[in-house]
Amino acid sequence: MLEKRLKTVHDEDFFTLLGVTRKATKEQVQQAYFAAAKTWHPDRLPAELADLKPEVARAFSRFNEAFRTLGDPAKSADYEAKLAAGVASDDAEKVAQVMDAVVDFQKAEVLLKLQDFDTAELHVKRAVQADPAQPEYLTLLAWLQSLKRGDPPGLAEGATSHHYDDLIQVLDQVLAKEPRYERALFYRGTLLKRSGRLEKALHDFRLAAQINPRNVDATREVRLYEMRKRSASAAKREAAAPPSSTGLFGKLFKK
Repeated sequence: MLEKRLKTVHDEDFFTLLGVTRKATKEQVQQAYFAAAKTWHPDRLPAELADLKPEVARAFSRFNEAFRTLGDPAKSADYEAKLAAGVASDDAEKVAQVMDAVVDFQKAEVLLKLQDFDTAELHVKRAVQADPAQPEYLTLLAWLQSLKRGDPPGLAEGATSHHYDDLIQVLDQVLAKEPRYERALFYRGTLLKRSGRLEKALHDFRLAAQINPRNVDATREVRLYEMRKRSASAAKREAAAPPSSTGLFGKLFKK
């Protein structure tokens, strides 16, 4: 069904694409977009459809554009007027930019795996410049910049660091629009953990693992945190326990 729909996505007007009427409210447009994202978000594509990821990413960029347009009353009215006049077709240059951004993003993904962070950053910056509203591009850019920046200086126990604050803010903005974007949650959790904000990091790791139980890294982070917490609790109980009566004097007393 997805493959069949891919053939029509780029020919549909934004109302048809999101399945809303021309009188849809901002909230209805948002709901329709979130429902579409569950199917069309490239990172949620089933493994058996991995070959379609480039096409799905291009289609998802169109859903994003529809959401940005119809979710703004002024833009929506302008778009509807253009539809009525028959001039609402996509600008060819803009479509080409979006497609180029997808290619740059894919190259950045490959270069990330090869640990060529500098070149990967160049490609993802180009993707962001061409299509700045894509959460995937902004998320990957923030992560690459964190890797290039390196770990914060050693923190004393219980201390926090502002080393990644600007990058965490970027991920905050992504997650404000895409609250269940697993990758952004995991990356933000990792940066929060490295900054000493363990409770906030745990929240992100738990949600990422809930969204995708196959996210081994997020699941491991939750498990490690819980193990450390249990160990700390056990140590506190042991320290607070009264002296044992099983020592030499205890044995003599029993006699």
